[in-house]
Amino acid sequence: MIFGLNTDDFSENQIQILKLLFEKEYLQHELQKALNTTGSNLHYHLTRMEKYNLIRKIMVQKIGNARINRISLDPSARQHVRKILGFKVKDYTLITGFGTLGTGYKLPDIIFQILKEKYYPVSRIVCFTSPDALKKRKEHQKQESLIKIDSFIKFPYEDYRHIESEFFHKVESILSDKMKNADIIIDLTPLSKLFSFKLLEMANKYYLPCVYLGINKKGNNELFSMSNMKIDVKIQPFK
Repeated sequence: MIFGLNTDDFSENQIQILKLLFEKEYLQHELQKALNTTGSNLHYHLTRMEKYNLIRKIMVQKIGNARINRISLDPSARQHVRKILGFKVKDYTLITGFGTLGTGYKLPDIIFQILKEKYYPVSRIVCFTSPDALKKRKEHQKQESLIKIDSFIKFPYEDYRHIESEFFHKVESILSDKMKNADIIIDLTPLSKLFSFKLLEMANKYYLPCVYLGINKKGNNELFSMSNMKIDVKIQPFK
């Protein structure tokens, strides 16, 4: 991906393609119809944007020599395309979570409050959690004033500590789905260390802002920006 690109680096048709794909994915013939152009002309524009890693082209069917392709924005380029098109960030979805340990059920409230103080326009909160942790938060919510969570994504706590679990298999598709309609900021603090590492890996892949809750020198809560992490394969016997 080439950074620093702007509208001057693209033709009028290419800008229109990016605007259309920013809203939804298209089959290639549908995109051709929406642009009112020829197949060869569309192929030229798509090839150029593939070169910049801005779009994905996936063959969904082949009939003889004809291919039916699905065209979409590359999720990792979504923020970049927004800048190219001059779209402003209006709202964020906060991806956070909580477990059962201590007052961990309050973590979404702490993160949200700090982001609010830093003028992040968070309008939606999505939490990874476990059934036991969710039960604990609901019990405390009867006596405490806790913020409204828009969506809970539940896995057994053991899944957050097991690299071959359902959570690890599904988390990328979950985040990709959330990115279709929102800007995302990821909180790496909750649940297990493997949870943090995996979400940090996803944040780096898709160019998403992410934070971690720490303590400053005065002993107060403070959010730190995080980057550059990936999970390699399980450690093998040393030879």
